[in-house]
Amino acid sequence: MMTIEQMYEFDLNGYIVYPNILAQEEVEKINTIIDNAGVGAKRKFSFFHIDPYFMELMAHPRILGVLKVMLGDWLRFDHAFGMEMGKTSPIPEDLHAGPLKEQRAFFYQWSNGHMRNGLIKVIYALNDVNPGDGGFICVPGSHKGNVNYMPRPDYHLVVNPTLKAGDVLIFTEALVHGSRPWKAEQRRRVLIYSYAPGCLAWMDDEWCEPYRMLAANDIQKSLLRSPHVNEYIENPDLSIGRWPRNQTRPAVQFPRDEYMRATEAKHTLKNIKHSVRQVVNGVRNLGQLLRG
Repeated sequence: MMTIEQMYEFDLNGYIVYPNILAQEEVEKINTIIDNAGVGAKRKFSFFHIDPYFMELMAHPRILGVLKVMLGDWLRFDHAFGMEMGKTSPIPEDLHAGPLKEQRAFFYQWSNGHMRNGLIKVIYALNDVNPGDGGFICVPGSHKGNVNYMPRPDYHLVVNPTLKAGDVLIFTEALVHGSRPWKAEQRRRVLIYSYAPGCLAWMDDEWCEPYRMLAANDIQKSLLRSPHVNEYIENPDLSIGRWPRNQTRPAVQFPRDEYMRATEAKHTLKNIKHSVRQVVNGVRNLGQLLRG
């Protein structure tokens, strides 16, 4: 969930920081796992295969509550990566993104009293980020910008949010953002999870296939499903499709296996009814022929 104050802050800035989502013990556990796996030396690294705990983070209850406000119940996980930076790490990309960039996958708007977003990023900070340290930067409010202009990283409106280890920063990809060189003695380390509306995908769906086998419960399985619009049925017997009555059933609350069984049973029943109607109509036509 989001409070009205949090929604106001996110609407105003395009990003929001949730402090202390991870306890210190959890931060230490994650850093130990990454250190032991030896993947943190890379600037970008994958991590799902290292430990089941990272799948649990994908479905973190508090974060899912926020994402349901930002993306709706029919949200899905899209991709993830870790990032580590030191003083000599290169910055491959300056400020980028913005409203309706990347085939309009980056968007932000309000409609019928609800927030609508395209791709959303969730950053788990695994070390402190103090003023001037570098790392994540953005232009607050640029997710609603109307002027086609990309500022320099040293532009006076660019901010470098401070974070404590265990904090989570969430931003819409419609926000102009990027990175500054890292200047602190300790290395910067974050985990970045990306989510999207259920019908949208940034990465090819094949990217998620290996991780579906790692899903340990129905919520994780549901978040890893292929992108599609919930349950819309293209009926070949009609000129248009139709929405079933339970079209808005929350994906992250309805177990995937049960959902599949219920959907299959509903479609089977429809097919039986359709077949019965065909038989009845056939009998009627035969009766008319015999009487004639």
